Amino acid sequence: MKGEIAIYLLIAAGSLLMISYVPHMFLDGLVSEDLKQNITVGLTIFWALGLAALGVDIVKKRKGLK
Repeated sequence: MKGEIAIYLLIAAGSLLMISYVPHMFLDGLVSEDLKQNITVGLTIFWALGLAALGVDIVKKRKGLK
């Protein structure tokens, strides 16, 4: 189980890193730096909350709560 958790955390960290870089790639030069930074922060927080919800769902299913 601990190895599985480590793999999930590694995948989540990589996913979060990639998602947080997407606005920089696509919006560079199209919008102001402040707007790009706000979009990046918002998207990163949204994605992190989604990953946390998925993690909670996985834990509930493993423990048989659902």
